[in-house]
Amino acid sequence: MTRRRAGMPQFTIIFAGRESERTTVDCADLPAARNQAVQQLGRYLADHPHYAEEGHWRVTVEDDVGRAAATVIVATVTPRQSGQPE
Repeated sequence: MTRRRAGMPQFTIIFAGRESERTTVDCADLPAARNQAVQQLGRYLADHPHYAEEGHWRVTVEDDVGRAAATVIVATVTPRQSGQPE
């Protein structure tokens, strides 16, 4: 999917394990592109609940020349119960 707005930097969002499904977005800057990546991950997890069971996800945001500009890492962890050894 490509969203193109004239004059805005272009970023590519890539989910680890789904590298062939790249999404190109136009955002004002890197923080906006990173926010887009987080929103897309949230939508994907909502639509594919089985994917959420994997426990961790990595989303890379590339700049317009293909360099990794940011990596978003989300992980779920099981809290330790008090009294359990570390």
